[in-house]
Amino acid sequence: MPTTLADIARELGVSKMTVSRAINNHPEINAETRERVLAVARKMKYQPNQFARALATSRSYLLGMVVPDLMHSYFAEILRGIELVARPANLQILVCNTYEDASKEIAEVEALRQRTDGLIVASSLPPEQSQAYRKMIKDGLRLVLVDRQLENLRCPAVATDNALVGMLATEHLISLGHRRIGHLRGAAASVARERFEGYKQALAKHKLRFDPSLVRECGFLEDQGYEAMRAWIAEDGVPEAIFAANDPAAIGAMHALTEAGFRIGADVAVAGAGNVHYGDMLSVPLTTVAWSTTEMGQQAARLLIGMIEGEAPSRTAQRIIVAPSLVVRRSSGAIAKGVKAAATRARFSK
Repeated sequence: MPTTLADIARELGVSKMTVSRAINNHPEINAETRERVLAVARKMKYQPNQFARALATSRSYLLGMVVPDLMHSYFAEILRGIELVARPANLQILVCNTYEDASKEIAEVEALRQRTDGLIVASSLPPEQSQAYRKMIKDGLRLVLVDRQLENLRCPAVATDNALVGMLATEHLISLGHRRIGHLRGAAASVARERFEGYKQALAKHKLRFDPSLVRECGFLEDQGYEAMRAWIAEDGVPEAIFAANDPAAIGAMHALTEAGFRIGADVAVAGAGNVHYGDMLSVPLTTVAWSTTEMGQQAARLLIGMIEGEAPSRTAQRIIVAPSLVVRRSSGAIAKGVKAAATRARFSK
């Protein structure tokens, strides 16, 4: 038989109401009593009835997460970080995948906001299209943005420094002697725009002319990187080095280049961003820019739980930045050229 509140109450010699209030962190229960109750609950392996708990507190004890691509390990790792914080707080997570479709994102968010205490969203919307979220926040939605940001929206966000991501990758390629550096630009989301700015800033810093013909529109998915690179190859004029907006696009581009007979790291240097977990296991391991996705998820979960529990305001522009760093592997040709990864990382992460 599962342990009940009455069982815990008998064990402690207190009322069932006291146990219930302690487990639900009621303000009338002092810290010492709450800790005694929780210790016995853990010892007796108590599992709360989620539905009863929700009815008693007018909360669902559910967090919603909306991501653009669950097949991308990057977002799965962010989810893992959220779970590391949510599970010990007895919160469950509902996840929706939008497949980088902005209209689907809004529909999923509208559905989840009715069933959850708050949402963590990696938005596929162009940065300036925040009107729908502004209205939902005004109506009471607790929202934390993760990875991607939207303009003129007063809600917490956790991201990396995406302009620095673009600079780190591009400066690394420049450090190897490349001067004709192409860019596979991502989708409409904020990270694509910011990494593109970082790419241009690196060129300007090293007095290299920006050439718009070396920038090709590309999504964030592997097949989009593959198709964009195939089209570039068909037109001829493939540059000596390429920075792709993220790792899946870079991997797709590498596939197309290999099919066409190019040697990755020798004929064409390639760098991505995001450090997907299999990037180091490719036949030519991928040079990338990394940051802690687990930390991003944990920080986003802490922000949202703080809002839910009234410890932080719901409408705040708080930003948490998780710092990026360069990870050098064979795809950029750095190893073949005798450039040590640690030295390169130290030079360009300052």
